[in-house]
Amino acid sequence: MERRTYLVTAGIGASSLLAGCLSDDPSDTESDSAGSDGDDETDPDGDESGTESEPDPGPVIETYLEAAQAENPDAMAEVVHSASPLQGLLTDPEWEFESSGSVDLDALETEVVTADGSIADVRELEGAEFWFAESDLEAEIGDEEITLVRAELDGEESTGETGVYALVTEDDEWKVFWVGSEDEISENPEETFEAEIIDTDDDVVERIEWDVDAVDAPEGSDFETGDYARVHLTDSPGLEADLIRTESTVAGAEFEFYGEDEDEPSTSWAGTWANVQLDPAGDQIVVTAVRGDTETVVHREQYEPSD
Repeated sequence: MERRTYLVTAGIGASSLLAGCLSDDPSDTESDSAGSDGDDETDPDGDESGTESEPDPGPVIETYLEAAQAENPDAMAEVVHSASPLQGLLTDPEWEFESSGSVDLDALETEVVTADGSIADVRELEGAEFWFAESDLEAEIGDEEITLVRAELDGEESTGETGVYALVTEDDEWKVFWVGSEDEISENPEETFEAEIIDTDDDVVERIEWDVDAVDAPEGSDFETGDYARVHLTDSPGLEADLIRTESTVAGAEFEFYGEDEDEPSTSWAGTWANVQLDPAGDQIVVTAVRGDTETVVHREQYEPSD
């Protein structure tokens, strides 16, 4: 049996959508922990954008992340806009939600970066070009208020990761519509690349497919291939690990495969795969085996766009 996974990364919740497929795992369980709904509040210092005052966007983002940490997709769906593709993922029984970690949300800092947002602002966010290529956003949310909010963790909880949330009103309440990360990407990605390491013995990595679809496209759709790599892990591992991490160094996408027991090394990750988003200008896939406090890069391969 195969189960797909929608992963929200630790920290501010930038989404690695449709990340991978975990195969033949009989230990599927669902958390029934409940998240709480955030109440709309008013920010007396907020900028005006066609309303008397701007509601505080912090509660809806915090509620979303609290539910993510509780691995409760139903609670997350309650604060996600009905027109958002996230809604379909969170409510589809074929998808399982997993949180890759937890942080102290008391350290969450939010800042409105675009109070009076537009459809164009949403489309510019990471991943939006692919997901909304076939969507008529003007018809779906064009009459609603849109705001873009930067969220990050402060102090010791900081991960250096910043999320940009597109919040859209629905029935006069702010809802999460899309989440992207905010990274400063070099104009010359090759400058950040390290020497390639190829897993020639297939100890961990069997192969990498480049320019794959990020998701199984619905029948009759016109989805085009995106800037993603599919990392296939070997069926016959040459080592044990607590977890296997796959990441793209420029786009900043990441996916982790844990063993059956996080405290015991294993090869239960064998035969799995993950989709990892790539920067279209060039990127590098890095696969790391983690065992205890030791991290070993077992595969590092460069992505060169075909065009």
